[in-house]
Amino acid sequence: MAESLGVGLIGCGNIAHLHTASLARIALAGAPVRAVAAADPSPAAREAVTRNFPFERLHDDPYAVLSDPDVDLVYICTPTFTHRDLYLAAFDAGKHLYAEKPIAPSFPEVQELCAAAADSSVISQVGFQMRYHALLAKVAELARTGELGEPMAYLWRDDEAFPTADVDSNLSDWRSQASAAGGGVLLEHSIHGLDMLASMFGPARTVAAATRSVLGYDVEDTAALAITHDGGVVGTLATVYGGVRGREESRLEVFFRDAIVEVTWGVLVDAPEASMRIQRAGERPTVIDPADVLTDLLAQQGIEARPFFWNELASRAFVESIVGGRRASPSFDDALLAHATVEAGYRAAVSGDVVRVADVMGS
Repeated sequence: MAESLGVGLIGCGNIAHLHTASLARIALAGAPVRAVAAADPSPAAREAVTRNFPFERLHDDPYAVLSDPDVDLVYICTPTFTHRDLYLAAFDAGKHLYAEKPIAPSFPEVQELCAAAADSSVISQVGFQMRYHALLAKVAELARTGELGEPMAYLWRDDEAFPTADVDSNLSDWRSQASAAGGGVLLEHSIHGLDMLASMFGPARTVAAATRSVLGYDVEDTAALAITHDGGVVGTLATVYGGVRGREESRLEVFFRDAIVEVTWGVLVDAPEASMRIQRAGERPTVIDPADVLTDLLAQQGIEARPFFWNELASRAFVESIVGGRRASPSFDDALLAHATVEAGYRAAVSGDVVRVADVMGS
């Protein structure tokens, strides 16, 4: 392996700015990465990402990045409907892949890509960066260790302004089109939460659901799921893409046998919304400083530089997996389970029945 890993980027939109800023920061901290090639149809978008991470070569053709012999790993940050062909091409080209979520707009395509990832020799990681969120990692630790007793139930809530040009003129509009996105708030946004909940409480077993399209697009902007996990934990997930700009906040309450944990977070690592509180029986609530939780997490991992985005920790882990020649996390197997839970939600919303995730996986 070369002393440094050449990074390719396909798609230079909003999420690409987070990734390139994160890559630049981990490079400054000593990660063996260098910016080699980026591609996007828009010259302005290509030039914009180079201000974060100075790519040596810029293209309008994504396959120019995948055929570049100096590119060792590629971040694919294009709209969901383009993912299938680009991900398969990355596997064929032998490029380690950071795959943005959702990995495909339809569940059969998801299954095809997960099978291709399993057959490929490249190291691939899916962009569920909430696995690296310090507060959520702390809740997962509490669930794993049993420190607060057995987890019983949870409430997960997401809300965000619909990321489409009709709501914010600075954005593109493909996420409000079913033909391009495949789904709305559940597939595009709360698939993060479903992945995180599976990592905390085990795979989802059954899903009941309802969805709405209040803003008038052909994808849902509102969804509510009732989920039962294999281990018995039950919970609800409520998610909304609304028209209220300037707010993106999520909240999780977990009811353990001996305590209740409440966590709120926003977009940034040091988001003003961030909070954590633990209520034990017969005691006053313990308010925990989110900054202290992050400091402990970084110390455990031997990381000195404090991240600005959670993507930064995800990218660091991806690069370390490549350097170490080991499986990355979250994997395409994790993505398959999260997508199957989303698909179960969509089927349940249409049928009005409780849907087994195992039936979706076997379909």
